Amino acid sequence: MARASVLIPTYERREALVMTLSGVAVQTLPDLQVVVASQGDHRAEDSPAARAVGRVIEARGGSVEWRHRERERGIAEQRHFLLGRATSDAALFLDDDVLMEPFVVERLLSVLERERCGFVGAFPAGLTFVGDVRPEQQRVELWEGSVEPEVVEVEGRNWDRWQLHRAANLHHLARKLDLPSEGFLRYKVAWVGSCVLYDREKLLSVGGFSFWDRLPRYHTGEDVVVQNLLLRRFGGCGVVPAGTYHAEVETTTFPPGGKVDADALDLLPELIERHAPGNAGPR
Repeated sequence: MARASVLIPTYERREALVMTLSGVAVQTLPDLQVVVASQGDHRAEDSPAARAVGRVIEARGGSVEWRHRERERGIAEQRHFLLGRATSDAALFLDDDVLMEPFVVERLLSVLERERCGFVGAFPAGLTFVGDVRPEQQRVELWEGSVEPEVVEVEGRNWDRWQLHRAANLHHLARKLDLPSEGFLRYKVAWVGSCVLYDREKLLSVGGFSFWDRLPRYHTGEDVVVQNLLLRRFGGCGVVPAGTYHAEVETTTFPPGGKVDADALDLLPELIERHAPGNAGPR
């Protein structure tokens, strides 16, 4: 069995997807199950460049599965589908506009296995902001001991942690931190987007993305919901330096007008009651 499943939902981003797959192809941990699920007018596997990079992944010991899905039901349903295809104990949800440095998957997996938490994220920097330094948004809370469950309430005291994941804040923070010999630090999060490694069984224990059918086609916040549940029961963290970078192309998960029809966070109180009642629970 592969050490990790890399799950990539993609929608009309042929160039960015090739960039993303190229990062997967050069990972120091090559034993990967890669599943690419495309929607829209173009099948991901119709790109000669994408297929070529897929062959590199396979030549290095991984596997690549191409899935094109005619019906467009939104990103939560895409994640639900991909999670059902994963075979590894660790499942990396990787957006189709993220480039990983070679160490990323191996580092995330080592943290997930050591901490036994619900998820570990490597949030990508947008390097068009490399000259836009925002010290007021770089406040960070480091995990000094092991990662523990915690309650992060929507708009509560720790919700503002998301500010660290704007622009190139995490990139700037990494350059000024005193890093230990292992080369990275773990920090507390409200949520992490774009590149997140989950403990698959823990993710399934909070329902995964099975709430997808209660959301309209265009929505947001589906990953925030599952991570909030996992934080309460198992804990989660981010790593810095992240070693990931945004392509900074236009989003394709929003409708043409840019306004989504629903926020999955509206479902959170009910899902907490069902999957994470009380406060932080047992590991």
